[in-house]
Amino acid sequence: MPKEMSDLAAELDRVASKVSLRKGTALFHRGDLLSGIFVVRSGVVTLSVDNENSIYPPRALGPGEIVGLPATLTGHYSLTARVTEDSELGFVAGPRVMQMLEVSPQLCMIAMRLMSEEIARVRTALKETPPLEHQE
Repeated sequence: MPKEMSDLAAELDRVASKVSLRKGTALFHRGDLLSGIFVVRSGVVTLSVDNENSIYPPRALGPGEIVGLPATLTGHYSLTARVTEDSELGFVAGPRVMQMLEVSPQLCMIAMRLMSEEIARVRTALKETPPLEHQE
C-alpha cells in the first residue's frame, strides 16, 4: 500500500472506535445507506457484489486497509462487506469522516483518488453483472 494511503488509514484509525466482530458478520450490504467506514486492525474483511455469478471477484482486505470509503461520496455502499476471519476494526461514523476530509486538503485528495479508483472498478463490474433476481 502506498504511504499516503496508509497515512489516511492511520489518521482515520486514530479517531475510530474499536469494534470486534466474528467471522460471518456483515458490516454492510450493497445498497445500504452510509453509516461509516471501517479500518481493519486485525483479521480479514471481504468485499463482494452479493451475486454468485458476478464477474467482480471478492476482494479481501487486511490490516491497515479501509472498508467503505466510497460510500462517503455516494451516500450508499456499492458492495457488501463481510468479516471472513475474526477481526478487530476501527469504526468512524460518516459525518466524522467528512469532517476530517473537510479540514485536511491532503487527506481529502488521497481519499478522493482512492474513492474514484474504487468507484470506477465497481461500476465497471456492476455493468457486466446480471441484475439480482429475487425469489418469492
